[in-house]
Amino acid sequence: MNLIVVSDIFGKTESINKLTAQLSPFYSEVTVIDPYEGQNISFEKEEHAYRHFQQNCGIKKLTTLLEKEAINSKGKIDIIGFSVGGSSAWEISGKDISTNIRNVVSFYSSRIREKTNVSPKCSTSLIFPATEKSFDLEPVIQAVENKQNVEVIRTNYLHGFMNSESKNFSETGYKYFSDWLAKKAP
Repeated sequence: MNLIVVSDIFGKTESINKLTAQLSPFYSEVTVIDPYEGQNISFEKEEHAYRHFQQNCGIKKLTTLLEKEAINSKGKIDIIGFSVGGSSAWEISGKDISTNIRNVVSFYSSRIREKTNVSPKCSTSLIFPATEKSFDLEPVIQAVENKQNVEVIRTNYLHGFMNSESKNFSETGYKYFSDWLAKKAP
């Protein structure tokens, strides 16, 4: 069993490294997909990271990178995605290639609001923040919560709580969900 972790707009961060180190004992192989293909980029502000992501990658490219990795992966895989990475994971969950996928976990993936027509073909957990500042979460949750293979989890944390680079990072939330992920591992 392999694990693919898809980062948010910050790319490969200390939080991603910490999480993959915690989960790697459960998997044969762990791969990180990030918008900058392994380059470590430090952003002063979240707005800078967002602008850099839009100019240098975009969600379509990130989804294509994930799809290629999922297709080329040997054996079953779990996918964990954060923010835009979670949106890419959500999109992949509904594609025919998902027969290789055992489980998808998507953290605070706000862009799924544009893809509520996706019907996951594998077990998919959607971890929603308490609120989103740019849109109302309720219609999105209502559009996906009764779909087959979908588990919706509402948290008291804000978008970015799993990433120590984010202003919304929560040590408590990170600890709880990193332990939760370890329990979901094979």
